[in-house]
Amino acid sequence: MVYLLIVLVLGTLVYIGWRAARSQSHRAKSRVIGPDDDPDFLRRLGHGDNNPR
Repeated sequence: MVYLLIVLVLGTLVYIGWRAARSQSHRAKSRVIGPDDDPDFLRRLGHGDNNPR
């Protein structure tokens, strides 16, 4: 009976570890900031370009 309990606990731990590993691999990558997300870019757009490159 003790062996059954040990197998059940080990199986649960393996399952939890497997699920945690899968959830981290499907996590979204870091976002890339585009021009529309950049507040300095939007500020320069509104006031004209005084420093052309």
